[in-house]
Amino acid sequence: ATDYTTGQDDIEADHVAQLAQSMRVNGWQGPPLVVLPDYARAYTGTHRLAAAEQAGLDTVPAVDLEDLFDAHGLDLWEICDTEGLSVLMDRPEVLTHLPASTLAAYGLDDIC
Repeated sequence: ATDYTTGQDDIEADHVAQLAQSMRVNGWQGPPLVVLPDYARAYTGTHRLAAAEQAGLDTVPAVDLEDLFDAHGLDLWEICDTEGLSVLMDRPEVLTHLPASTLAAYGLDDIC
């Protein structure tokens, strides 16, 4: 996942610098970003994404949000359509359909 945005403006520069230093030494650590490729939007990882750029990483691991839903037998787009949800604007409501264990594993639990 490169050239993605998170749509969030609150970035703590010191935190990003610390993460970037760690990435220079250890590479990417932790779960992949959760992304929406069709929107070039990362659902998670505002600070990690900025740190990866600062550290000069060419790529970062990512998983498509739609694939997470599919893995649980859920159709992301059908849920959004049926419930009148915007996949970008209603993130907490969209994510309530995934199991807590998946939310925690991918760092999505702080959004809900």
